[in-house]
Amino acid sequence: MAIRSHMLPRLLLAAPLPGRLARLSRRTAASMSSAPAPMGHQGPPLSLRGVVFDMDGTLTVPVIDFPAMYREVLGGDAAYAAARAAGGGSVDILHCIESWAPDEQRRAYEVIARFEQEGLDRLQIMPGASELCGFLDTKQIRRGLITRNVKSAVDLFHQRFGMMFSPALSREFRPYKPDPAPLLHICSTWDIPPNEVIMVGDSLKDDVSILTILLLYSMLCAMVLIVKMHCGYYYYLVVFFCKK
Repeated sequence: MAIRSHMLPRLLLAAPLPGRLARLSRRTAASMSSAPAPMGHQGPPLSLRGVVFDMDGTLTVPVIDFPAMYREVLGGDAAYAAARAAGGGSVDILHCIESWAPDEQRRAYEVIARFEQEGLDRLQIMPGASELCGFLDTKQIRRGLITRNVKSAVDLFHQRFGMMFSPALSREFRPYKPDPAPLLHICSTWDIPPNEVIMVGDSLKDDVSILTILLLYSMLCAMVLIVKMHCGYYYYLVVFFCKK
């Protein structure tokens, strides 16, 4: 049976989540229960039929030192600072190297591959991720995955933790996020409209950018953003209800 948008507060309360996440979920659920009906939505309640996850920092504990990777790829602190300034405080390293000469690109991808391999050697499942996915399975809610990591990393994740996501799109799928094409491809493969799907991620630059684009077209139902804090991990639910 499909989860309806008005059932999201109960879904949040029922999911087996660890301490801080459970407390935040209860507060979020309470605020959603008392919120007015979404503006612009008419007709029957929306369904939740699919959840698409980011991988690094969402399903897995972040272990890659991205600033160190960016500094080495770009050629030092000054180049990294310039790239951050040009990107409004963030760096899209894959986009940066797309226009480089072939030899420079090859060197850059070798550096990225080395950092990613080091991350795979220390791969850890995010606390609560397995339980959450099991909960979604009991509700017959589909699970997909979008990552800017490579396919071999996705394959290792599936093998090591026994959690399968389908479709599972790596950066070999073009265009990669933050372009919304991967998310729309998954929705099309599932034959589920985007307004019945939730995206879960931890990056304002990559994951929320997808939502921003789709929200302009009133296509997406909701976004779950994982905000990393010094004292632990929090899941923060941002709800975007689509128009009819």
